[in-house]
Amino acid sequence: MGEKVRWGILATGGIAERFTTDLRTLDDAEVVAVASRSEAPAKAFAERFGIPRAYGEWAGLFADADVDVVYVATPHHAHRTAAGLALEAGKAVLCEKALTLNAREAAELVALARDRGLFLMEAMWMYCNPLIRRIAELVRDGAVGEVRTVQADFGLAGPFGADHRLRDPKTGGGALLDLGVYPVAFAQLLLGEPDSVQAHALLSPEGVDLNTGMLLGWSGTGRRPCSPARSPRTPR
Repeated sequence: MGEKVRWGILATGGIAERFTTDLRTLDDAEVVAVASRSEAPAKAFAERFGIPRAYGEWAGLFADADVDVVYVATPHHAHRTAAGLALEAGKAVLCEKALTLNAREAAELVALARDRGLFLMEAMWMYCNPLIRRIAELVRDGAVGEVRTVQADFGLAGPFGADHRLRDPKTGGGALLDLGVYPVAFAQLLLGEPDSVQAHALLSPEGVDLNTGMLLGWSGTGRRPCSPARSPRTPR
């Protein structure tokens, strides 16, 4: 207790920059290492943020004995591999959303973390936002009555070129994995896991969703809203 948590940053893109900037404001956190697939961006990132060690390969970060937890900020398609290697190396993991590309990969990471007795968390910032936490608290306490409907939208102004990462199936492109996770996470925070899912997507020529609409349904009787393990009476 009282010791600083020592962080290693994996990847050097914009989200890693923002996370590291905020992390350095905490008294109980210290960024001790950064890694990228090549040495130049890792060194540049380390110099910018005053990080002691920079690695031009992932393995160096995972082998660093001074790293307690790894923040995975790679593109979606690399999350399973990166988080898995960190866990196998005995590191706790905070992994950017979407945690993985599919449920099978997510289950594999959860099983690995449990087997090793390590912390694993998806970096869903929404769940840590004070306003969102207050909303969830009010709903749990019944201050707004029974929740019957949750409506949420999230989007970016396009269009994006065919070479953009959001349109590349190999990097986990598409609206659902990049932004759709937020409305889904918000609804699940308030209502729990849905009993039914209907969805329709407009696909790009590359086969990724340019936009996706989802209708999530909850059913059951005599259940209180906003419990992670329970559902409200009326479907959405």
